Amino acid sequence: MATKAAKQKVLMVFHADTDDQLVTTMGVVDDGVYGHPDKFTNVIIPKKTFDAQKVALTTAVIASKDGDKKVIAEKNKQRSLSTKMLSKLARHVEEIANNDLPTLTLSGFTIGSGKPAQQPLAPTGVDKLVQKVTGQIIVSPKPTPGARMIEIRYGAVLPGATAPAPTTTVQVATAKPATPINGLTPGTVYAFQVRAFGKTGWTEWSDAVAKMST
Repeated sequence: MATKAAKQKVLMVFHADTDDQLVTTMGVVDDGVYGHPDKFTNVIIPKKTFDAQKVALTTAVIASKDGDKKVIAEKNKQRSLSTKMLSKLARHVEEIANNDLPTLTLSGFTIGSGKPAQQPLAPTGVDKLVQKVTGQIIVSPKPTPGARMIEIRYGAVLPGATAPAPTTTVQVATAKPATPINGLTPGTVYAFQVRAFGKTGWTEWSDAVAKMST
């Protein structure tokens, strides 16, 4: 059975682009789409309209570098108009190209195929350890975007040891801001580590952070 070819797609979201990147994209797409009328016929946005928006964005970006608040507000307005125009044009180009990679590439838009690969979570760690009650230390992990679960591992650090001897692991929901660890022995130093679980699995355990229970 033949394998179905992945559908070719163009990038349709431009909000994360820097000002300079957005200006460049407008120029490249202008050359790509409007510079090849034999490939891109009946374009949904007239060239005159696109060119006017390109000039408005470029002018606003240059002026905003002085830092004036009103000028920056105007630049942000032009950014919004430009990203909406690019997204609309990208959908139209996809329809015209009909999954033809050379045509899509010619348009100047960035090409992607299929769903983007899932990225592993960034390493996490212990944000802070706080003790308010005898025998209890509250563990706050660092925020980890994309995490579905956090795991805390802790154990007493014995005299002369270079690493903790983990004895207990606790799983907590990421929405829980801090987790109290109870039943600790006053006068004993405990080491805490955390790791996060996401779509690609667990992160590595973080570096240990130690605190004496009182």
